[in-house]
Amino acid sequence: MPVVPPFLYLMLKKLNKLIERAHRVSRYGAWFGGVLILMAAVVVSLDVVVRELFTLPVGGTDELSGFALAISSAFAFSYALLERAHVRIDSLYTILPIRVRAILDIIGLSVFTLFMTLLAWQALGVFTESVKNNSVTLSAFAWPLRFPQFFWIVGLFWFVVVAALLLLRSLITLLKGDWNLVQRQIGSKTVQEELKEELKLAEIRHEQYESKAQDQINNNEEFR
Repeated sequence: MPVVPPFLYLMLKKLNKLIERAHRVSRYGAWFGGVLILMAAVVVSLDVVVRELFTLPVGGTDELSGFALAISSAFAFSYALLERAHVRIDSLYTILPIRVRAILDIIGLSVFTLFMTLLAWQALGVFTESVKNNSVTLSAFAWPLRFPQFFWIVGLFWFVVVAALLLLRSLITLLKGDWNLVQRQIGSKTVQEELKEELKLAEIRHEQYESKAQDQINNNEEFR
């Protein structure tokens, strides 16, 4: 086990707290994105109904649904990263030694973070141009682009912050020589981990079902 300066342990403790808070914020962001998708679905459905019944096109629904998809995706990126839910092709990954997997995980996260940083930077340029030119959509409603683009870049930059925190924590963990923990922090979920999560969710649902059943029994006894 390599010798690690004490300040790195303190930094690791701080990072764990920051990432825990970031996880909570990212969950709220994912919920916000989900609400936007549901609202877009409602608007599109109303548009279809109005077109069928009154042959009256509403217009602009495709733009609104596009905004909702872009914003919800941007906010979901960070939550998916924290949950290790991004899709990976890990046919060879699972049979590699743990040290090789940990190094590949860090390289992959570094490249991913760099790519998303460039994407967020370019998105900021698009937003700045929209504000400068007062850009609007091409539909009859002429929606101002700066408002949806603002939420879009917030989601992208938030992902960059979360990815940077995860990358820094994994590098410190690597310096500690804890290869297994690096894999658990940023690597693909193993079958055992996914099975454990499913069993935990099933246990929670079972407890909720028993609680509801007991409440119904108690209510029936009160009416007797």
